[in-house]
Amino acid sequence: MLGKLMKYDLKSMSRAFIPMWILAPVISLLLSFSIRGMIEWTENPVLRRLLGAGNSILMIIMGLLFAAAIIGLLVMTIMFVVQRFWNGLLKEEGYLMFTLPVKVWELVVSKALTATLVSCISIVVGIFSGMILGVLSTNDIIHAFAYLWKNFLSDLIEVGPVFWINVLLFIFVLILGTASSIYHVYAAMALGHLFAVHKVVGSCVSYVGISIIVSVVKNIMSTITYYILPDEFFRINSYDMLEAASSLSLLYMMLFSSMEIIIFHVITERILSKKLNLE
Repeated sequence: MLGKLMKYDLKSMSRAFIPMWILAPVISLLLSFSIRGMIEWTENPVLRRLLGAGNSILMIIMGLLFAAAIIGLLVMTIMFVVQRFWNGLLKEEGYLMFTLPVKVWELVVSKALTATLVSCISIVVGIFSGMILGVLSTNDIIHAFAYLWKNFLSDLIEVGPVFWINVLLFIFVLILGTASSIYHVYAAMALGHLFAVHKVVGSCVSYVGISIIVSVVKNIMSTITYYILPDEFFRINSYDMLEAASSLSLLYMMLFSSMEIIIFHVITERILSKKLNLE
């Protein structure tokens, strides 16, 4: 049933997100060609006089479209995370969702997994679009990127397994961090829904309050970790020690994000199960 719930959420968002996921790289590609044309034309006096103004206008238009696409993708992702949970579980649509033969935790997890997937894809699309814009803008950048890529591939052959483990851990940290941020929003909205009036304001206040608590806990845990670890850990003088320190730091971030997800999930699920008052 969890898969069916996710399929429903993904189907509802696909009509809006898929065009944006396609549009952002396309605009980035067109803008990079426009920048290259602008650079080449400015180097030729005749072409600069004939076509320079037109290309400048085109580059400005494409730049505005690219910025609008990236900002729109960011706003859509945030709105999707908020609206699908607020409208789907805390408003009128919640009457239908809570009559389904599923448990409350499945409803929460389906929303969180779908939102995490959409957010991660949007982040990847944004990074990919930026890479297209940066790499294809000028021939110098293309040559520099080719040089760096060649050296990067040669270096990858020489690195040990710890490097690849750290890369994998870093990916998990990003995914868990995204999921934790989403659950943070869900917990804040669930707590805000307990307010008799001004539930939106209550959600905002809850979000800030949770952020303060999380920040304090992080500082306390960092301080404790600093005193627990030996002094040699902070005097990194070799590549192997740097890799080990990186692995430990990534594992620490994964552990903290996992703890946040569990706590936020329990808060959200308990409120929806015991204290829910649908509007």
